[in-house]
Amino acid sequence: MTEQTEYLQEFFVVTETSVYHVTSGGQYRASAVKIALEGDSNLPIGSELCSEYEMLAITKRLQAFVPEKYGLARPNTDFETRVEMVNTFFWGASSSAIIALFKTKEEAIKCFDDTALEPCDKRWLESTRLVLREIGDSHPSFSVCRSERSELRLELLSAQQISA
Repeated sequence: MTEQTEYLQEFFVVTETSVYHVTSGGQYRASAVKIALEGDSNLPIGSELCSEYEMLAITKRLQAFVPEKYGLARPNTDFETRVEMVNTFFWGASSSAIIALFKTKEEAIKCFDDTALEPCDKRWLESTRLVLREIGDSHPSFSVCRSERSELRLELLSAQQISA
């Protein structure tokens, strides 16, 4: 009998201009719907950041991408779920810079209503880390960019040193 892995099914992302409700759509599919907006944006409230057959990467921004490994020469013969290994040709829409990640809509809205928000805001670092841990390294819909050059990784490390 094989053990079924329970993956995180939803979370909320606060960016510099918006709040997104992010959900898993199964293997290689994610959804990120804008539920709040402050100021101007190309995507109005209710808009979907991802299109069908796209995963969602958590980098410095939310980044939609097709998990294509080999490119146009051999399309869809294999999948690459690490956004940093996918040709940028297969990257889709992205959000503004991420402020924090949350498990609940209430926490996300409370953060969004706050003032002086900063990318990777240290005030919500614990909530962001909790969501990132629950996404893990093998989620079928979401990918966390863990590249040595990842701006998110560097900001998390920097914020950890500040709060220590």
